[in-house]
Amino acid sequence: MLAALLRRRRHRLVGALASQALANSLRPTARTHLLAASALLDSALPHDAARRLALAGSASSSRRLWDALLRRACAQRGDPRLALELLSAGVEDHGAVLSPSTYRAIISELCARGDMAGALKVFDIMTARGCQVDDRVCSAIISGFSKASKAEAGLEFYNRVRKEVRGFEPGLVTLTAVVSLLGRQGRIGDVAELIREMERKDMVGDAMFYSSLVHGYMSSGLLMEGLREHRLMLDKGVAADVVNYTIVIDGMCREGSVEKVKGFIDEMERRGAKPNLITYTSLVGGYCKRNRLEDAFSIVRKLEQTGVVVDEYVYSILIDSLCKKGDLDKAVSLLGEMESKGVKAGTVTYNAVINGLCKAGETTKAAEMFEGVTADNFTYSTLLHGYIKEEDTTGVMAIKARLESSGIALDVVTCNVLIKALFVIKKVDDACSLFHRMRDMGLSPNTVTYHTLIDMMCKLGDFDRAVELFDEYKKDTSFSSTVVHNGLIGALCNGGKVTIADQVFYDLIHKKLRPDSCTYRKLIHANFKEGGEEGVLNFIRKMDELEMDLFSSVCNYASDFLSSRDCCQAALYVYKILRTQAFAVSSKTFYRLLKSLLRNGNEQVVEPLLSEFIKIHGLHEPRMINMLSCHLSKKGVGEAIRFSSNMNSGSIPISVLRGAVFALKKEGEIMDAYNFLKEAEQSGFSVDLAMYSIVVEGLCKGGYLVKALDLCESMKREGIHPTIIIHNSVLSGLCQHGCFTEAFRLFDYLERSDILPTMITYSILIGALCREGFLDDAYELFQKMSNKGIRPTTRVYNMLISGYCNYGLAEKALELMSRFEKLCLHPDAFTLGAVICGHCLKGDTEAALGFFNEYHCKEMAPDFVGFMSLVKGLYAKGRMEESRGILREMFQSKQVVELINSVGYEVETESLVALLSSACEEGKIDEVVTILSEVRLMSVSSSDSNSSNTLGQLKKLQRTDDACDPRTDSEQVADFDVSSNCLHGSSQSTLQPMTERTDTLCTGSDNTDIDNGNLLGKSFYDDFDTYYPAIASLCSKGELVKANKAIEAMIRNSG
Repeated sequence: MLAALLRRRRHRLVGALASQALANSLRPTARTHLLAASALLDSALPHDAARRLALAGSASSSRRLWDALLRRACAQRGDPRLALELLSAGVEDHGAVLSPSTYRAIISELCARGDMAGALKVFDIMTARGCQVDDRVCSAIISGFSKASKAEAGLEFYNRVRKEVRGFEPGLVTLTAVVSLLGRQGRIGDVAELIREMERKDMVGDAMFYSSLVHGYMSSGLLMEGLREHRLMLDKGVAADVVNYTIVIDGMCREGSVEKVKGFIDEMERRGAKPNLITYTSLVGGYCKRNRLEDAFSIVRKLEQTGVVVDEYVYSILIDSLCKKGDLDKAVSLLGEMESKGVKAGTVTYNAVINGLCKAGETTKAAEMFEGVTADNFTYSTLLHGYIKEEDTTGVMAIKARLESSGIALDVVTCNVLIKALFVIKKVDDACSLFHRMRDMGLSPNTVTYHTLIDMMCKLGDFDRAVELFDEYKKDTSFSSTVVHNGLIGALCNGGKVTIADQVFYDLIHKKLRPDSCTYRKLIHANFKEGGEEGVLNFIRKMDELEMDLFSSVCNYASDFLSSRDCCQAALYVYKILRTQAFAVSSKTFYRLLKSLLRNGNEQVVEPLLSEFIKIHGLHEPRMINMLSCHLSKKGVGEAIRFSSNMNSGSIPISVLRGAVFALKKEGEIMDAYNFLKEAEQSGFSVDLAMYSIVVEGLCKGGYLVKALDLCESMKREGIHPTIIIHNSVLSGLCQHGCFTEAFRLFDYLERSDILPTMITYSILIGALCREGFLDDAYELFQKMSNKGIRPTTRVYNMLISGYCNYGLAEKALELMSRFEKLCLHPDAFTLGAVICGHCLKGDTEAALGFFNEYHCKEMAPDFVGFMSLVKGLYAKGRMEESRGILREMFQSKQVVELINSVGYEVETESLVALLSSACEEGKIDEVVTILSEVRLMSVSSSDSNSSNTLGQLKKLQRTDDACDPRTDSEQVADFDVSSNCLHGSSQSTLQPMTERTDTLCTGSDNTDIDNGNLLGKSFYDDFDTYYPAIASLCSKGELVKANKAIEAMIRNSG
């Protein structure tokens, strides 16, 4: 009756009847106690079950009852942990005695479930009760550790049993498990010792032993060792079965040796071991790994033809490979084929397709497939990652909601992706909350977790929280990766937090972790950006704890970097650190440093450094030979050529010839460069386009136009066609020497040929036309350039504007200026100066002042010439305070201050601007204007007479007994030296090299007439370039009488 109730799971009724029997003084049998205890055990009351079974009576009968009850716990309940609890209660509380087979059954169940701690506890109870440990118990525990990927713990257990359990001798079963662990760890020596020990005991391994041995080797990637043991097994006469061959084939396929597998399959069939589905699955995986999908599909079709039913695992391998290849359509089609053949696709198969779709950017389609599929952590992580990659916040929120409602226990990977997803949807607090809850969920944040959080905090600009997280990360000593350090350093450098980045780097070094090259390079760049070369040197000085080879790499790169930035002395300092501490200096470091020193004229350091290089690296590298040859060419071209010829077995590299030509041109010996080039041509040396370009440019600037054109013809004969750069050099030379007919013929030739004129080409011609007064032709060429799609720059507009202004056409200049402002081009200081000069040339000082004030409100100022024109115009009209105000503004312009002070250095005055400002405030406008006129002269020509003249004027200003001028403003104007009203020369040397501008001032009323009194005044205009614009302006307006008077004055003054 109790048995029937127990089968019907009426546990409470069974307990009640058993208790009633005891209360009625009925003597229960052993079976009654067992049934009652079973009912209590089924009710998850192991301690009550143990107490009930303890009432069973004699030891012999109770032993059988305990064995039966414990086996029931393992077999029927399927819960070895409940059996462990019952075992502990029975043995420790009631002294139960169990048979070895019961202990073995419980241990096997616990190991199968991966509960190695419980298995060891049962083993300890077993040995404490004096039960003999047999081979199967030991092998079960060792195999359990192997399955749990705890090989080291399994070997420790084996060694412990050998030492502590008296009389234990491992048998073949145990040794099979041990050899599998040793093979997986790649401990070939220990395996060999174990096999020798077996041979001493005359133990012969069976097929299972060798299967474990070969599998261990194959799992560790030791393919050749595994094949050798397999062959040794066959030589010893051990018959290989399907498992043996499948292990070998699987190992070969994993290592990519799929081509050799066919021989093993043929051998299997000869030996009567027919390949099974697992064998062919390994082969399919091998072909897929080698991207031979056609061969993989061929095997599957052959299997289907022979009646073998292909399982889901084979399909999942094929589908995953198709997805990785990007053939998603075929992968989805194969998924449909599975379903049509009755092979149910599991989560793993769907995950492969979903992963492929997400990687292809079709996350939405993947999410649609996700509907109705049993998802796991991998599924959700893949979809979240796909939406993050596509920056689809809506998709992220939808998958997040599905994940939260699914009830799946999150793993670390899913948490990491979810944290990143929360940042994407701007839920920073939720991301931090999930991070803090991970430990409560039994999960430990890993390196990826911290890296994700820190990276996101840095992207949000919250560097304080990022550093706090980093400090928390540092406390966990289990992390040994540099990923977090490297990521934080990069983010801090990008955010300008260089000091903190340096501290993180020092922590990296202190932990004996090795930073990657990108990290220290980024730090060197950031320190240079913040502190210049001294910042880099300070960073290097704190690298004491760095490993020697890494310190050498850091210093070599720092020297390279500083050399590339032309910080020669700092680069040399780092080089000396390397040499002082006997570290290796790479040839690249030497080369970059030498190149930088040569480029910056530090010749005195070059030769000792070259000697050091030759001692360490020899003189074999072509780049060093070429650089040394170029260096020698500065001292003597012949010596350089001879050296290069000797080092290169008679041949001379083109870079050496190019260096020689460049050196001669730089020294002003352009004819020597030309002769050298012609001699090189005649001697059969290779002459390249760059050499021709250097010489042609020098010849054009030197006025040797015929030779330049001759060289162009020589180029064509050599099969080298001149580029637009060379043609531009020739055009510039022709224009500078007044050969406009030839220049425009060349321009017409360019337009007809395949060589398209550039903006530089047009600007050369436009500038020349403007200088000569052909403004209509210049504007026509300007329009032509625009129509051809070449967008003019501010520089080109300035040429036209300056040309119009020089000839009194300020209105046209303003019209052109408004046009280029509409094109989003911005006027510069030269533009403003040109327009102001144009107004002043017409005598329209009010217009000039209004124009100045308009752009002053826009925080823009003219150049030196523009300021001086306005100052002189106002001063000549007696408007002293306004003139002084403009001077004050002039002394606030950075560009003007630099120009004035540069002249101050020539005349040995510390701050000329400060001196002039003081004089201006004291009312010495006349002296200030005079000195500024001399400054203008000195900015163009630094003749001794000009310097002495300016120095004399400065001494007047600096005299301590010089009282303020008691005269009135009108008296000062009357005595104003009109000769100072001329700004000699042009601004081309300082601001606009391609545009000449003559700056003159016309006094008198604000009408458009030129003041003839000033024109006739002696020394007011003292050269043709100064007279020409005024005379041209008078002629253009038909005022020929005034123009004739101006010409008379010019001739008289020039005499």
